[in-house]
Amino acid sequence: MALGRRLARALLADARARGDRTTASTFEFARRARSSASASSSTTPRSDESSSSASVLLLAPAALTGALGAWQLARREEKIQAIDVRARALETTVSASLARVGDGTPEYARASVAGELDLEGTARVGPRARSVCGVTVPGSLIVTPVRLKREKRSGGWFGSRGARDDASAPPAETALLLRGWAPDSWTDVDPKAGACVKTAGVVRASETRGRFTPDNDPSEDRWFWLDAPALARSRGLPEDTPLIQAVSASEDASASASYPVAVKESELMAFPVSPDKHLGYAATWFTLSAFSTALAVAKIRRSAGYRL
Repeated sequence: MALGRRLARALLADARARGDRTTASTFEFARRARSSASASSSTTPRSDESSSSASVLLLAPAALTGALGAWQLARREEKIQAIDVRARALETTVSASLARVGDGTPEYARASVAGELDLEGTARVGPRARSVCGVTVPGSLIVTPVRLKREKRSGGWFGSRGARDDASAPPAETALLLRGWAPDSWTDVDPKAGACVKTAGVVRASETRGRFTPDNDPSEDRWFWLDAPALARSRGLPEDTPLIQAVSASEDASASASYPVAVKESELMAFPVSPDKHLGYAATWFTLSAFSTALAVAKIRRSAGYRL
């Protein structure tokens, strides 16, 4: 190969010395053609590599939407399990004085409340807007301490079948009653008058503070989210004071005219996002993933055909 190159150079020099322009031009054209071919062969792999990288990036949306669809299916299974847990909790009955979440007492276990409301200790937790007759009205949750009446044991607390009796925890004399929702314009009865209450309810736990929810200010009695231990402590009560949410047995919409509006029995099994909605979201994401995959494959095949 080297000998051939030296021979070509010698012939080119001889042609130039003799003034043979045609021969010199022929040799010069062949030399430039070889140089162009070698340069082209050296740049082609890089071009192929960049095209392959671009093709892989086209599949990224398909992978992302497919992962979101799988996540929604997992969320659906979690929601089904949560519904089953709540349904079993609603079949449990506990004493109001022992209605503390944990220690074997599930959230949403049923508890009947009877006693005297301490209206001076009422707290508003909000803001919580609500639709009233199609109009959004600002309001808050109403939480009031209630001094419980002493309960008589007769075949279990309240004589209820399946009731729980946790002797390891001392009975509470006071509970926090989540009475329901009321607009900001609503005023309670005279705190000094006192009021008795007797209602069905369910055991509740504290709320989880949202990412953008301000922190509570007990010194100013401002509550943005329901923190039962802190609320009880601000009222001079033990931190493990039970928190019970009142439940309205009536499903009549006209009963909402009286405030606070308690949660209805049918709303106890309501979830913001149902399993069917999770399934619909998953179907949407998987459909987008299929279309993205088809477009990416078509683009890759078109690019490969163009190079060939």
